[in-house]
This record gives sequence, C-alpha cells and structure tokens, in this order.
Amino acid sequence: MILVTGEALIDMLPGTTSAGETILKPTPGGSPFNVALALGRLGAQVRFLCPFSTDAFGCRLAATLEESGVDLSAAPRTRALSTLGFVDLDPKTKAARYAFYTDNTAGCGLRREDLPLPLASEITALNVGSFSLAVEPFGSAVETLVGDHAGDRLVALDPNVRTFLIGNRDRFLMRYLRLVGRADILKMSVEDLEWLHPRSTIEEASRAYRDAGVGLVVVTRGADGATAIAGDLVVSVGAEPVHVVDTVGAGDTFQAAMLVWLAERNRLSRPGVRSWTEPDLRSLLHFASKAAALTCARAGCQPPRRAEIAP
Repeated sequence: MILVTGEALIDMLPGTTSAGETILKPTPGGSPFNVALALGRLGAQVRFLCPFSTDAFGCRLAATLEESGVDLSAAPRTRALSTLGFVDLDPKTKAARYAFYTDNTAGCGLRREDLPLPLASEITALNVGSFSLAVEPFGSAVETLVGDHAGDRLVALDPNVRTFLIGNRDRFLMRYLRLVGRADILKMSVEDLEWLHPRSTIEEASRAYRDAGVGLVVVTRGADGATAIAGDLVVSVGAEPVHVVDTVGAGDTFQAAMLVWLAERNRLSRPGVRSWTEPDLRSLLHFASKAAALTCARAGCQPPRRAEIAP
C-alpha cells in the first residue's frame, strides 16, 4: 500500500455558463490529493494522509477519494475551513496557474501528532511533496514522517514548487534537500528544476540527484515529453498526442502512474528503483505519459481508470 501525504483543497476552476458568463467551479484538487485519486483509479492500494474539514467542501473532498477506493482511515477531521485554490488557464497553452488561500485551513494543517506512528506494516511506499512542504505545520510533519521511515520504505518526492508560498527560499531549499537525501524517486517539472537549479541543465541537476543517492530521477517537460535518469541511463520520450483541455493534475497523474507501473512489476521498493534497463525506463515513461495525456484531455483533474491504458 502507498501512503500519500500532502495537501487537499478545492480548486476554483474557470468556466462559463450557457449565457457566456464567467464562473468559478469548485473542484476537488491539490497535487497530493490528485496523486491519491489517480492511484485509486489506476487500481493501486492507497491511503491518504491529510486533515479534512467538516465543512461541505471537506466532505466533498473525502467522498471523491473514497469513491475511487482511497483509504482515509488515517485522515484527521477538523473544524478548520477547507483550503482553496484559484486556477487561471493560459489561453494559448491551457497551462494552469495557481493562487491559494491556505492560512489556518484544514488542507495545510497536518501536525506531527497527527502522524500514524508507527506506520502499519502494509505501507510499503511513501509519496510526499507539493506546497505542503512550504507551509507549517504540514512541512515539519512530512519531514518527520520521511525521517522516521526512509530506509525501510520507498520514498517518492515531487516538490511541485509554488514560489508564492515560499517565504524563505533558503529555508525551503534546506528542507527540500534533506528530503532529497532520503528519496528513492524524484519527479519534478522542468519549471521546478529551473527554479531549484537556475544555472543547471536537466542532465546536470539529475545526475547530481543520482549521485546523492536517488534511484530514479524524472523530469516532465510538458508538450516536450519527459526524461528519466537512472544510474548511467538517460532516456527521453515525447509527449503523447492529445487535444489539451487543460493541464490540471497532469503531473500528479504522471507520478501516480509511475508508482503503479512499479507496483505491477513488484518493483515498488528501494532495490526496485535502483536497477534499470533502457527498455524498462522507456516503458515506464510511456505508461505515465499516456495516463497524463488522458488527464489533459479532460477538464480539471480526472485521472483515467486502469482499463483505459494499454498494458
């Protein structure tokens, strides 16, 4: 089972009425929430750890995950209001741009004392990341969780950098690098990489992560595809052809699909991501790219079911 930890929120997506009036449509989201949702729909065993508000939005968030088979037995409930995100779409690329309301909200409120410690034996992998790393108390809770369990469970990290939530770049980078030092899989977008390593190429930064002990490094490049670096291998694939409605949740679905690919091959383990052939890396990237493309073809984050992706 995969334990996904990070924020859950309501995204306010832009839309129009039949009369052409602009509206904002409340839609369940948040990067880790989307990863858990995609894992559930792709058939993985997944548990999600994030507080849920008892307000109407919180109930909707919880119900959305449960409908896709996600286990919420570890998720605390709180009277704090739900976290909100406001999404703007680039009119040309359909890429999503975000702003968030986070202060004292449920989706950012995980505390160390909320952690289910010790972890249940069925938890074999941890997935962490996104803007919950940059807000408190969530960031400290995530670091505690990973620090206590890295080494005996696989750790997958996606920084999903939201710069406007990072009040102190140096402090954030210190936490990020501590987590990288415990990570087995690191997935990031090219935009993340450019902010984290403004003077490095994809291969330079990825090789530095590999040398730091990360077993698999993947950089997603939007319409230009994705690149994976593992050991001495560097493999790139192009993006799957698709009519893009929007890119909301595409990277999160990509992350989930990678974990599913590994789980289906009994490789969801630290040794399992440290021994690669070029065909395997290419297969992994194609599988994840197909899942992400199907998400891009739908409004909001609506990850595919496993049957929609060829084996």
